[in-house]
Amino acid sequence: MIKDIKLVLKDLNQHKYIYVLRASILQFLMTTIGAYLLALLLKVVLINSNIPGMATDNLLSFLTNPLTLGLLFVYLLLLAFLIYLEFSLLVEIIEFKEAKLGVGLFYFKERSRHFFKSISGWHFLAFLFYLILTIPFIEFLVSSALLENLYIPNFISGELTKSTNGKIIYFGLYAIFAYLNLRFIYALPLAVTKKYNRFAVSLKESWQLTKGRKIFRVLGFGLVVIIITAIISLLSAAGIGLAALVDGSEKTFWVETLFLSFVWGVLFAGRLVFKLAFLSYLLKGFDPKTPQKLPIRENKKQHRMLALTGLLLLIGGINFTYNALKASGDPSKNLAVIGHRGMLSQGVENSLESLEASAKAGASYSELDIILSKDGHFIVSHDDNLKRLTGKNITISQSQAKDILGLKIKQNGYESHLVSFEDYVAKAKQLGIKLLVELKPTGNKPDNYEQLFVDKMKELHVDSSYLVMSADLKTIEKVKKLDSTIQSGYTISFQLGDFTSQKVDFYAIEDFSYNELLARKAHQNGKKIYVWTINSRDDIERYLETSTDGIITDYPTSVRKIEKELAANDSYLDYFLRLTNLSWIEKL
Repeated sequence: MIKDIKLVLKDLNQHKYIYVLRASILQFLMTTIGAYLLALLLKVVLINSNIPGMATDNLLSFLTNPLTLGLLFVYLLLLAFLIYLEFSLLVEIIEFKEAKLGVGLFYFKERSRHFFKSISGWHFLAFLFYLILTIPFIEFLVSSALLENLYIPNFISGELTKSTNGKIIYFGLYAIFAYLNLRFIYALPLAVTKKYNRFAVSLKESWQLTKGRKIFRVLGFGLVVIIITAIISLLSAAGIGLAALVDGSEKTFWVETLFLSFVWGVLFAGRLVFKLAFLSYLLKGFDPKTPQKLPIRENKKQHRMLALTGLLLLIGGINFTYNALKASGDPSKNLAVIGHRGMLSQGVENSLESLEASAKAGASYSELDIILSKDGHFIVSHDDNLKRLTGKNITISQSQAKDILGLKIKQNGYESHLVSFEDYVAKAKQLGIKLLVELKPTGNKPDNYEQLFVDKMKELHVDSSYLVMSADLKTIEKVKKLDSTIQSGYTISFQLGDFTSQKVDFYAIEDFSYNELLARKAHQNGKKIYVWTINSRDDIERYLETSTDGIITDYPTSVRKIEKELAANDSYLDYFLRLTNLSWIEKL
């Protein structure tokens, strides 16, 4: 193991210029042309489905359309091929070293043939299973440039970990997935090197290669990671010091733009070197005696340096332009901080105590969920079934309000009781905090559901500063139609493409689907955009630098505290740690 680590590091150092040059070109092509092809195909899929974007409200109709299903299959096939091609070329880069790469029409023809043979039939499902399996660990493993920003949406893990049983399921699945990732870690390198292997066969071979004590060989790569991290840290420290020296305590536009480009360069180089080192280490694990292609002895170092400099200037120029726009952009002012179901760290979700804690924390709004009882009363609860908080198998939509109001609810060591929407609004008025009301219509809601809600809002004399939203698009659009003074919003847990409705006043979008392009489109159309549920320090800091109009969080106190800290601590070191999601280091 130690011998292989030394060989990998020696090889990286000896051929660093040609490796970085070729791998940079590959990464650049994959993240531009490859990503463009995928985006174009996705647009074709959406056009043929007659929807501007795919979201939870139209997912069923999307998946039941034979044409869109066929196009979606083509999309997944293209994604699989690009990943296969990327890793094939990375292996070629490592094996050929200084020799000329034979990447031409014949190469792509052969690779295409091998790819389709590898994933033909049910082996395609095996490949998709492998990709899904790697999603929770993409940031830790060697992954495709096309998948580096993919992760499990926080709302899935967030909801699971709100109960003891959910935590057991979540961490149990995480442990199983981690183990399976280690056992299948050789699968993709095997698939691209053993060209006639079916993908399921590669999975089986990887399982054998990590059997018993052999699995510890993979963990040995941690030493390489430590060395690479140390080198990158030294480069980062030099860049931070230079920026601080040139710019002092004030961040001028050009220095900030250059600094953003520098951070991107550090992250780009780090990922590139890590990927090459890890792949090289894995290749030695299953075929250490495979003869490497003999390098050309001619000294072409100067030409390579020129080519590498030219490439970096091209990529850097594009990146510099992007960062110039980013540096000139203005983060959202007067950011709304919205307590998610009140403040979970100080009480049971959607309880009066949680609402009071949210108000004391300085939240702009407190979010709550309401469900209609069988006799037409709105009850403050996220779940229709009350078993999670009460321990009793009671369904709100099938119960009389008098039978459920006042029921004891428990969560995270706190106790409270179930309350009506009327009592919740009265408490909010007393505390002086505005509400963000989320409607949770059930499958058996009455036809006049929306009218009942509008009438209730008028009865409670709620002013137009309150916000109302729902994940049911038809429901919230009807509410807006019945009362145009209500500030209505669409709750989006998943979205690809453009917004599916322009009839609402704002969007509440899950972190996974948020991007600055969507925020810009929303603002251009006079809409606001809020993002949920943002809890970690890194995520809070990241969104404080965006143009989002508000953050929905379980910890409103943390958001206000971090806002003040960012205003007080604005050095280039702080900036770097925020951009690289390493601000937790300052707390050590």
